[in-house]
Amino acid sequence: MTDNNKIQVKKSKLRRTLRFSFYDGIFASIMFGCVQDYFTPFLLLIKGTVMHVGILSAVPNITASILQIFSNRLVQLLKSRKTVFCIFVFLQALTLLACAIIFFIIYAIVPDTASLCLLFIKHHQIEIFITIVTLFTVFGSIGNPAWASLMSDLIPAHKRGKYFGFRNSILGVLLVLVSLSVGITLRFSPADYIMQTFVAVFFIASISRFISWYYLTKMHEPTFTIESTRIFPPNIFKNIKNNDFLLFIAFVSLMNFAVYLSAPFFAVLMLQHLSFSYLEYSIITVSAPFVMYVSMHSWGTIADKIGNAKVLIITSPFIALIPVLWVINSHIIYLLIVQIFSGIVWSGFTISSFNYMFDASASSKRVRYISYFNLINGIMISAGAMSGGYLIQMLPAVNGSSIYTILLVSAVLRLGITLVFAKRLKEMRLVEI
Repeated sequence: MTDNNKIQVKKSKLRRTLRFSFYDGIFASIMFGCVQDYFTPFLLLIKGTVMHVGILSAVPNITASILQIFSNRLVQLLKSRKTVFCIFVFLQALTLLACAIIFFIIYAIVPDTASLCLLFIKHHQIEIFITIVTLFTVFGSIGNPAWASLMSDLIPAHKRGKYFGFRNSILGVLLVLVSLSVGITLRFSPADYIMQTFVAVFFIASISRFISWYYLTKMHEPTFTIESTRIFPPNIFKNIKNNDFLLFIAFVSLMNFAVYLSAPFFAVLMLQHLSFSYLEYSIITVSAPFVMYVSMHSWGTIADKIGNAKVLIITSPFIALIPVLWVINSHIIYLLIVQIFSGIVWSGFTISSFNYMFDASASSKRVRYISYFNLINGIMISAGAMSGGYLIQMLPAVNGSSIYTILLVSAVLRLGITLVFAKRLKEMRLVEI
């Protein structure tokens, strides 16, 4: 075979793999659109409290963050990144199917004819639901570093911002449209059938994830080498003050700690304190992601030109402002404008954070590096959510709710972290730990 023919075969495999990856993304977006913004409303529907909401955000994140550190070891054992993420995507689909089946059985069977076992399950439905969401999050998290590593090998470094920005924009808009459709469906569902509607949504999400898994199995995995190492090398945090990548991890993880002091409780604020309908909740909730995904292609192109670190420095002060804007006014039109602003700002921060990790790691170490980042970031997200759930019960109310108080605390912390870290970030390509 001539060199030209080899190049054509390689390009053909690449195009086919990226096409299958995009199909996977379509159905993954449908799944996330169905459940991402509705786990908390469902928890409130089954009588979960504010503390339960904090636990729902914290426990899945902390568990996933700890367990996904083994992703690198699984890739070493199975000698395939594709095998790893395909296994766990399939398991993730099963958790959603289990959720739909369990809650269908709980609420479909007449209580008088229910067994003691079923009554016991219904009595502990909050704990069962949190466990299901934890498994859902864990399975997705374990497979993510392997998927991200494979995709980063397929896309040249100088095109990653543009490619992932474009991909995330298209798939993100789909996710938002699906999420809004779910909100509309819940809004117009009769009160007596809200539970059945949620069950149907979980079932659709499960089927979508199974289809997503099918397309992942069709992807081509390029040849790669992975560094064989212990899960926690003894020098992982050596010279942190001089290591730009670790400073980046500290910055983003601390920022997410501050963000998640308040983030899990926006649903409680809207559905309970402001008495929004499911439709109003959906409109406000999806507006920021919609703008974020639409803007991501532009931000990705900008980041390719001026650098990911500069985009992070530009956007982080505005992220600190967002919680303050929520405290000023609660009118739905005003909050919609705030969410549009939030989407623009978070778009730049998110795509630059994502691509910064690729720039900062060699291909052979990328699964491990992404796992380290996810571990520390997830721990801080969980700590923020649990701390927020605890503080809300202790802090004095502002505008009639202590959720507004925690929003102001979050804003102050975000600004402080920005002032300490943002200007220290530097552009980088490869880093050794």
